[in-house]
Amino acid sequence: MGSLRALTILVICSVIWLLLPVFLYAENKEIQKNTRDTYVVAYDPNLPPLHIEGERLSGFSVDVLENIADQTGMQLEYVPMLKEESLKAVEAGEVDMVLSVNFSESHADIMEFSESILSTSIGLLVDSDTETINGISDLSNHVTALQRETLEYAFLKNIRRVHYQVTSNQITALRLFTQGRADAFIGSVNTAEHFLKQQDLEEEYEFIDRYVLPLEYSIGVQKENYSLLHQLNRGIREVKSDGSYTDLYGKWFIDQDAERAKLLWTIIEVIGALFLLTVILFLLGVRWNRQLKKEVKKKTSVLHRVNQSLQDQVIKTKNSTEFQRQILNSSPRGIITINEKKQISSINPKAMRFLKIGEEIKGTVFTKHPLLKNVLEKKFPFVMEGKGKQYLGEETIWERGEGDLLYFRYYVYPLYDFNGEVKGIIFALEDNTKEQMMRLQMFEQEKNQALSRVVAGIAHEIRNPLSSIKTFVEMLPKKFNSKKFQNQITTYVPKEIDRLNQLIEGLIDYARPKKQKKEIVDICSILHDCVMLFEKTVNHKGFRLDHQWDTDLYIMADTSQLKQVLINLIINGIDAMEEQQKKKQRTLTIKAWKDQGTVCISLEDEGAGISEETKKKAFEPFFTTKAKGTGLGLSIAHQYIKDNDGKMVLEGKKGKGTCVELTFAEVQKDMELKRGGEPHGQYIDHR
Repeated sequence: MGSLRALTILVICSVIWLLLPVFLYAENKEIQKNTRDTYVVAYDPNLPPLHIEGERLSGFSVDVLENIADQTGMQLEYVPMLKEESLKAVEAGEVDMVLSVNFSESHADIMEFSESILSTSIGLLVDSDTETINGISDLSNHVTALQRETLEYAFLKNIRRVHYQVTSNQITALRLFTQGRADAFIGSVNTAEHFLKQQDLEEEYEFIDRYVLPLEYSIGVQKENYSLLHQLNRGIREVKSDGSYTDLYGKWFIDQDAERAKLLWTIIEVIGALFLLTVILFLLGVRWNRQLKKEVKKKTSVLHRVNQSLQDQVIKTKNSTEFQRQILNSSPRGIITINEKKQISSINPKAMRFLKIGEEIKGTVFTKHPLLKNVLEKKFPFVMEGKGKQYLGEETIWERGEGDLLYFRYYVYPLYDFNGEVKGIIFALEDNTKEQMMRLQMFEQEKNQALSRVVAGIAHEIRNPLSSIKTFVEMLPKKFNSKKFQNQITTYVPKEIDRLNQLIEGLIDYARPKKQKKEIVDICSILHDCVMLFEKTVNHKGFRLDHQWDTDLYIMADTSQLKQVLINLIINGIDAMEEQQKKKQRTLTIKAWKDQGTVCISLEDEGAGISEETKKKAFEPFFTTKAKGTGLGLSIAHQYIKDNDGKMVLEGKKGKGTCVELTFAEVQKDMELKRGGEPHGQYIDHR
């Protein structure tokens, strides 16, 4: 048994001895693969000042990589390639690195990216004399030169109606732009400045936006080549920490931004040194110094993430602003904003077309435009009070001249700033002329249906008095000399004729009211006349007439129409109380009072009351619950109240009496009626 175990151990040791050279050889090959002497680097020859070809290759990125090579002991071989070619080459393993490439989601599938070697930006370059392009949003309907498959190319795809001159590199795009074949150039600020300086064109062109998008250049390596990626990242950190990077940046980018960056970096270094010294003095030991380095590294990482987050937020804000502007310009509603000084601060194209005005109205006081003055002059102070006052969905008519009537619906609500304070108002309007025309057509249809009902109802009402008159006329030859007959014909025929006349006049008043004449009406005076007219009649029937009203009640209305309504309602109340079988004293109460800018009148009886079904039909022509009623009284009264801008509400329950309440807007006794229009259009209140 012991010999068998020894034999097994001997066999295992023999196998390990035989396979050990194979493992060592494979490991050595792997080490040689990851630490070979020469690396092939692809660079874009059309990306100065990062890469500049000459007797020897130079440029900012080239110098940075050479410093990294000195730090790590790498040997480099440079190969010029366009961007598309270098991406294919690194994917195929033909090159080890791609110099000065920016991160992209689509490129992340074929290569790894080192830490940033240059932070710059994408800018918008135009001719110094241009006046039509002031920002990214103005590129619509203009030709823009740019390199394809870049950050700026993907960004401009989101803006509508932009025409492109797309090239394979930045230099070709700049040449097209300076040759007049494009209206603008968008791309690397550093490359554009270097090109303009080389061509002595710095005075002829300018950047209107130097920070359209942030741009980070790094070094790309083959996918999953983490050994080379680690070497590069370590070299980049060493170059930045020993001051070499600052010297190279100053060499290639001598401008105000570089000086400010250098000053900022110096300040950071001073603060960092003081901070480090303070910590060392407090902690008094190497151990605490190491912990400080770890903490600084963590903070640096956090700051990097915060910086990236801020850059992302800048991009989102710019995109959001452009998006909001496009939404405003595409809105089907006209939108106008007015600041606290009553000046028009913005107006979208829909509002300009609707009001037939141009952008010159911006900055002017809104009261200079007749429509805005009439609609907003009284509403503006209430909305600006900051109490949430709004006017939503109100309708009116605008006469733009020579019979051009437009019906529109408008909204007025506060404009708040970031602190929630009211800084102006928003006035939105929409054309609802077609909708109003459809309403008028529906009204005509309903009117025709109502007239059909009128014809059906009037036939029966006219038949009874006509039959009586016909009977008397037929008996006239036989009883002409009869005194009794003469008395009867002179008594009943005029009554029947008056009845016919009353019926026909009531019908005419409903279908075609007389021309209205509005004036300031003293409610107290009219109510007093009505009470004097019916007081004896009410007392004679055994009822009480109770009345009370405030003083100084004035409204704008037609006096005769209002009096007719009140008389009709009083008669209805008396008739309702007469129909009650229980013999007890009943009261007809008339009241009038003021209520928050309105004048209210109520007439309440103690009659049979009104059912819910009757309430729904009470204002329909020829609907009546009376045995001898025509059904036109309440209908005409309701029509008159509407014509005089009032409201009529019917309340009550079956067996508990009925109350009719009229509501009108209060006016001052000495108010004057204003008539007339404006020279460029007329505002017509259509509430």
